[in-house]
Amino acid sequence: MRLAFLSSSLGWGGLERNLQRYAHWMQTAGHFVEVNAVPESPLANSIAHANFPLRLIARQRRYFPLTASRALKSYLLKNRFDALWIRDPRDLPLAALATRGIQCQLIFQQGMQIPQPKKTPWHRMRFSAVDVWVSPLECLRQEALKNTPLRPNQIHVIPLALENSWFEVPEPKADARASWNLPVTAKIIGLFGRIDPLKGQRDLLRALAEPEGKDWHAFIVGENTPDGSGPDHLKALKEFAKDLQVENRIHWRPQSDDLTAAYDCCDVYAMCSSSETFGMVTIEAMSRKVPVIGTRAGGTTELLDRGRVGKLYDSGDFKALAMALNGIDTWPMPRQEDLEKFHRSHAIEQWQDVLVDSRRSPL
Repeated sequence: MRLAFLSSSLGWGGLERNLQRYAHWMQTAGHFVEVNAVPESPLANSIAHANFPLRLIARQRRYFPLTASRALKSYLLKNRFDALWIRDPRDLPLAALATRGIQCQLIFQQGMQIPQPKKTPWHRMRFSAVDVWVSPLECLRQEALKNTPLRPNQIHVIPLALENSWFEVPEPKADARASWNLPVTAKIIGLFGRIDPLKGQRDLLRALAEPEGKDWHAFIVGENTPDGSGPDHLKALKEFAKDLQVENRIHWRPQSDDLTAAYDCCDVYAMCSSSETFGMVTIEAMSRKVPVIGTRAGGTTELLDRGRVGKLYDSGDFKALAMALNGIDTWPMPRQEDLEKFHRSHAIEQWQDVLVDSRRSPL
């Protein structure tokens, strides 16, 4: 198939990174792939160094992008694309108008929650244009069915996945810690990702200040959102750690594109977000055989199978987080069969089936 991936985003988070990842995977699966991105966006700059075509597009208006949609429709027809693949809700109006009435399917790979109803006539027009809607979790599928006009036969569930290399044997802990300059004998709990109040780093610091957390060190990898306009959350957290008198047990490191060995340093991984659609860090930690404790919020509950393959606590309850650290030897761990659905090879197989079926039975 000829697949056009499109994103007008100027950010570089999970939506954009996963769009590039799946574009690459679909290319290796034998499809022709082109990525449409905004000039000088992180996605465009990253794709420019990858081995597949890049088409630069203007960042269109979000609502009623009539001119941009006509141009995109003409391009899709001229180049005989079989499908337009998007992830960002911002791109849905453009994609819906561009694919309407032509033999080019619209694929939406969901990356955000839909907590509020979207059932106005305008929403119905947009969602009816979607041929294939893929949710990464069943709870997100149910949410989409409840709050949008999408029909059950439009929605499939395919979890986000990782390169198969993530599931290789972990590096010896002493070697991993040496590479990250961490104490070899300390008990370490990791938390990786953007420094932001919603990510829960503050709750982890407070947990380490509790009596049950006094023997633990935190390994925090991440930086502020790189726009320079918001508050300096990282600086505030470091000051908070001093106020709690735990600063000597906190190990701060900047964001890294390769965190495989970082997980291998950890005795526990904490998913402390107040809400997370699909935490890639959760499945990354599980793939590296690290016990995970996560909040009962967003998709984390389903990823940890309601506590069958990890530990759960209520978001913001740092005392419960601290108390749980005393019993990590009894925490449930995922089995090999629990992790298979997060393998790249499994995800590609599921996507291939969905693409073939959608072409046979267009909506």
